[in-house]
Amino acid sequence: MKISYKALLDLYEDYEKEMSSNGRSHVFYYTKERLKELVQSYNIEAKWFIEGYVPSASKYLRNAFVTTTYYYLATTSYLGIKYAKEQEFEWLLTNPKILEGCVTICRVIDDIATYEVEKDRGQLSIGIECYMRDYSVSTKEAIAKFQEMGEAGWKDINEGMLRPAPISMEFLSRILNLA
Repeated sequence: MKISYKALLDLYEDYEKEMSSNGRSHVFYYTKERLKELVQSYNIEAKWFIEGYVPSASKYLRNAFVTTTYYYLATTSYLGIKYAKEQEFEWLLTNPKILEGCVTICRVIDDIATYEVEKDRGQLSIGIECYMRDYSVSTKEAIAKFQEMGEAGWKDINEGMLRPAPISMEFLSRILNLA
């Protein structure tokens, strides 16, 4: 992990130097912040695995939303886009509702689709299992709740597209395309 992290940071440093001539070197700050957040979340997952720790459903989801890589991908997808201004990167760092919707959909669909495989592998920190334990519900009820969260994610995306913030539709469309 350290080697990959360092290689990406070095790559961003090189690009930052290149883009400084265009006055856009500031955009790399946001990408590096998202990368740090992602690596920290991967380390949390690794620690949980090593220690055999099973988090609460809310703690699991908070971390798992980051490891979907959507926050990171959304931010890096704008690096070379000239119309992406600093205020839009600032806005992305607030995790707006439209981005949260995409992240939620990705996470819950993945958790539903991989539940049996992860359980068979003996993984302890599985979203559906965490939810079942916290709320004393069956697998079927937990999966239904995750599907409900996915539907709520779509509603958040729709709301974000129909009632956008002071962000261009062109910028918002890129986030939508990630979903």
